[in-house]
Formats: sequence, C-alpha cells, structure tokens
Amino acid sequence: MILAVVLIQILALGHFFLAVAAFMNDSMSFLIVLSIIGLFWEWLFIHYVRVIRKQKSGQDGAELQTAAPKVFAENLYDDHGLNYSGACEQYCRQHGKTEKDLTKEEKNIVWQYAYDDFTYLLMWIIEHGFYQPGEELDEEDAKEVRALAAKIKRREVNPTVFLSDNDGVFQEDEIKKKARAFVIGYFNGPYMDDLRTFAKKVLQSDIHGFPFRWEDYDAFKVHIDEAYAEYLNKNGSKT
Repeated sequence: MILAVVLIQILALGHFFLAVAAFMNDSMSFLIVLSIIGLFWEWLFIHYVRVIRKQKSGQDGAELQTAAPKVFAENLYDDHGLNYSGACEQYCRQHGKTEKDLTKEEKNIVWQYAYDDFTYLLMWIIEHGFYQPGEELDEEDAKEVRALAAKIKRREVNPTVFLSDNDGVFQEDEIKKKARAFVIGYFNGPYMDDLRTFAKKVLQSDIHGFPFRWEDYDAFKVHIDEAYAEYLNKNGSKT
C-alpha cells in the first residue's frame, strides 16, 4: 500500500505541474481540468495516508496489549541505611565514643549493627544454597554476586558485606523458589521475635546493638532450622 501511495502522490504532483504549464500558456480549460485531476489524486493520497496511520496505530495498540507486563520483584529487606543512626548511637554508648571519633573500621562494625536484623537469615539462605541472583541482573553482575555469595558461604567475609554492596536491599527473587515461601513467611512472622529473644538472652543486647559473629550465627541458626523443618512438615515437602 505504501508504494501505491507514493505513486498517487507522484501523479498528483505531475498534474499540478501540467496545470502550471497550462496556466503559463494561457490555456484555462486545460488548467481547470488538470487542477481538478491533481486535486483528486491529492485527496486519494491523503485518504490512504490516513488508512496507513490507522492500521499502524492499531498494530501498536495490539502489541501493547499482548506484551507481557514487566514484573518487578518485591524487596524482602529494605534498609537503605535507615538503621545506621540508631546503630551508631548504641555502638558509641557501648564504647564511650562519639560518632565523629569513629575510625573507618569502627564504622564498618556499626554497619554490622545496622543490618543485624537480617544478616543471620541472609547467612542461612546462602549457607543452605537457597540464594540466586535477582532476575534484573545482567550476566556479568550475576557472576559477581555469585562469587560474593560463595565467599560468604565459605565464611571468608560476613553477610553484612553483601547488604552494604546492595544498599541494604535484598529482594524476594534472590531466594530460590523451593525456599522462598518459607523465608518470606518466617521473616514477616516469628523471625524478629526469635531474634529479639536471642539478642536479649544470649547477647545481652537490643536489635541494632550487636555485630555479626560466626559463633552467634551458629547459635541462632538452630531456630531457623527448626522453623524450616516445621514448615516442611506442615507442607509435606522434602529438602
């Protein structure tokens, strides 16, 4: 249809040029006839252009309707540094310091305080092989985050580093499907109560008032293992 429209426009312009020639030769009858024919071809050209535009608009609309909407993963844990100030206050109170006196190493410890409401659960996810890179990551970034998770699993670095590298955010799609429902339900359910009780009885501390230590994680992960075993038992699942 596009080729036909082009030919029609050429015909219209041709008749208008002939009409101009007729006008220059004082041939009024030919001028009128050629102008009418040229106007007809021009009208036909405009008509088909509108038809093409309408068809294109309909195709675009159909593509928008059939295209699958992009699904964004929900954040399971979303801190963005909001807990840093309170954690810093607790650290300074414990060690008799002010924030301006803190060294870089001490500030890194404060970040462990700030993320202590999630690092035990994050370590459990990684340790049990339930971690996977988020779907929005490209291949290179996914490779890097897998390497970091592997270091954490080998206990070469603690899970606070993972959260620091990701602005304190952990998304639901970073948990493999076989454990995702459990982790989400546990984190939004009894996890914080279990953690508060553990912090009070074992660490003599409040939330955001203790650093990450492997021995503390090993003592607490028993609670997560028990909750997961109960979840599997209720849902008739197997590890």
